[in-house]
Amino acid sequence: MSSQLTAYIDGCRVGRFTRDGTGAVTLSFDEDWRHAARRMELSLSMPKSRRVHTGAAPLNYLWNLLPDSEAVLQRWGSKFGVSPRNPMALLAHVGMDTAGAVQLADTDVEMLTGPSGNEPISAAEIAAHIRQLRSDPEGWLIPGHDGGYFSLAGAQSKFALARTADTRWSVPTGRAASTHILKPGIRGLDHSDLNEHLSLAAASQLGLDTADSSIEHFEDESVIVVRRYDRVLAEDGTVTRLHQEDIAQATGTHPAGKYQTEGGPGIEMIVNLIRGAHGRDGGSADRLFDAAMFNWAALGTDAHAKNYSLLHSAAEGPRLAPLYDVATALPYTDINNRNTKLAMSFSRHYRQREIEARHVIADAIALSFDVEWAHDRAVAIVDGLADAYSAAAREAKLDGTDAVFAARIVDEAATRTARLRRELQAAAPPSAAPIPRAPTGSARPGTQPRTPTGRFDRNTDTTSGPSLTERPSSEP
Repeated sequence: MSSQLTAYIDGCRVGRFTRDGTGAVTLSFDEDWRHAARRMELSLSMPKSRRVHTGAAPLNYLWNLLPDSEAVLQRWGSKFGVSPRNPMALLAHVGMDTAGAVQLADTDVEMLTGPSGNEPISAAEIAAHIRQLRSDPEGWLIPGHDGGYFSLAGAQSKFALARTADTRWSVPTGRAASTHILKPGIRGLDHSDLNEHLSLAAASQLGLDTADSSIEHFEDESVIVVRRYDRVLAEDGTVTRLHQEDIAQATGTHPAGKYQTEGGPGIEMIVNLIRGAHGRDGGSADRLFDAAMFNWAALGTDAHAKNYSLLHSAAEGPRLAPLYDVATALPYTDINNRNTKLAMSFSRHYRQREIEARHVIADAIALSFDVEWAHDRAVAIVDGLADAYSAAAREAKLDGTDAVFAARIVDEAATRTARLRRELQAAAPPSAAPIPRAPTGSARPGTQPRTPTGRFDRNTDTTSGPSLTERPSSEP
């Protein structure tokens, strides 16, 4: 049973996690990492200005690198002969390919000299693994590729592969990095893979920064394939890891507390975290507001602390990562009702029936956003939502039941946003221009200008332009 793990970023030692006999975990930073000028933070919850961290933060950081599924952890514990309640013991086996740039190894020899590479995998093998996951959702690791171990957060079945520049698929082993995450649909939730793809595409249509995704087919199986934003593939095939952490890690929150109702972070805490990090946010707070508006309009009920992340840079500090794991509850009649809860509150309200536009604008004011800008962004996203989903469906070239499902999203989005639009008109600040009626097919805000820092240009007039049950997963 592993009692220590060494953390690396870009092949450099960051520090060492140790576990004592009581299960308490400590992180001790290497002095070289602490004092080098261009070394980023491992986590905002454990600043390197302090050499040693104990208590909940280091333990929760590790838990957040692992799946949220107890059944998957039990399976991995049995496979590796370790306790499923010991995150260090589990990560000693699967910690070489995790979210962000961090790699975890129980010996320096394993990290620096252990075998590493990419094993080709055929479309038939991928299809077989997808079928296996549909019947055995806990079987994440790919049969026949025992060196291809990875760890991804979330409860939804998924697996990680590498795609080369010539589009061939492989299983990364040892130190090698995956580049894509493949997720079959969720059992009991029709078209959930298509839902996620269309939601990411719709958010992108509206000008939000999102992970790239596609629906791809392997023999008779289809999955959503999400390109990892924390990996950069060079023309020569070299893969570079970018360091990131989710908001649960950044706040020292255990995965079980990722929902605000369970004590996890809400919008206010995340905005303050972003603004407080290095005294600047580089437009990240604005982008978080946009994401919150999208999830409010689209009933994105799984937008909890593990489905927002920060990308770290030694030069620029942390910034909000592209959105991932976005989905809408609108097409599911058993979920989409007035009691549906969002993952984060507006003015202390969670339920669809309780949240009104005035609560959204009140929160924007409380968080020191420019009220006219915030109102304009809310209008643009609400006004453009149905058309954005429609455009995403057209680009996906859907047919059959997929097309019917997408049409249901568009219809439900049009119905919901008609009401939200009226509420936004009533909640408009005194100096805001009246909201004109948006004709079907009108231009949407996907091309809204941004400043060089990535902020939306607040001088641009946007007013005339354009619980899913718990399904957490993470890209990365």
